[in-house]
Amino acid sequence: MATARASRFSVRLIALTLISCLISLAQSTPPVVGKLVGVWIENEAKLKIGGSFASLRFRQTSDAGMEELRGPELKPLVQPVKFGEKAYGIDGSKNTIEWKQIDASHFERKIFNEGKLQNIRRIQISSDGKTLTQVTESTLPSGKKEFAKVIYQRTSGGPQGLVGVWKPQSVKTSPPAEMRFEAAGTGGLKVTFETGVNYTFNLDNTPVVVNGTTVIAGTMIAVRSVDDHTLESTSTREGTVTGKTTLSISSDGKTLTTTSTAIGPDGNREPNVSVYEKK
Repeated sequence: MATARASRFSVRLIALTLISCLISLAQSTPPVVGKLVGVWIENEAKLKIGGSFASLRFRQTSDAGMEELRGPELKPLVQPVKFGEKAYGIDGSKNTIEWKQIDASHFERKIFNEGKLQNIRRIQISSDGKTLTQVTESTLPSGKKEFAKVIYQRTSGGPQGLVGVWKPQSVKTSPPAEMRFEAAGTGGLKVTFETGVNYTFNLDNTPVVVNGTTVIAGTMIAVRSVDDHTLESTSTREGTVTGKTTLSISSDGKTLTTTSTAIGPDGNREPNVSVYEKK
């Protein structure tokens, strides 16, 4: 009889311990995590382009060559632009690029990863040298094609050629940008973009590496929970803070708004606002 009672006591103890653990786990997982899990599609009709949207930046070198400044303004990655050469290494990564000048106003750049073509970027400058149209054709990890068209206006340099700074005026992506959130570990999340860019994070503001063949080396991100509907992330490159983004979920859980602010040499830029809808 004593043995039976002890056995029943042990079973109850195990059950109570399990329930306690489940309650503790539920309490340790911020509600915002569950609200984010799923697939989100961008509604480009609601995109607001601010000064934080990356400009194109080309500059001439002392030897009459050219280079492109990519990524954040405070910590840009400088890539040489070599027309007519075979694919050459960049970033100390497995990627190589190949530039081609078709004529005075048409240019093409290809990116390869371990010899496999990742995307083709086609650039056309208007006859007056004031407008640049860039169309990028990418092969996504799914095998599908993505086309992104961005129209820029020259803000410096010129009057002709690539050299200068080009500010974005309009953006069109087909298919629309997509990102997927999945639960990871205890209270963490993994976000994956259709381009293959991904990172896994906890909401403790600890920097984690951003992965992907198109990611600029040294890019990291840290995320914290603000409240039940809001996250805030801080982006860095090689230890320098380059921008902040706020992710806000609507009360009905169907809309995600991201407000991104880049940090420039002279202070914060005007934010970009993107709106995503849950699939």
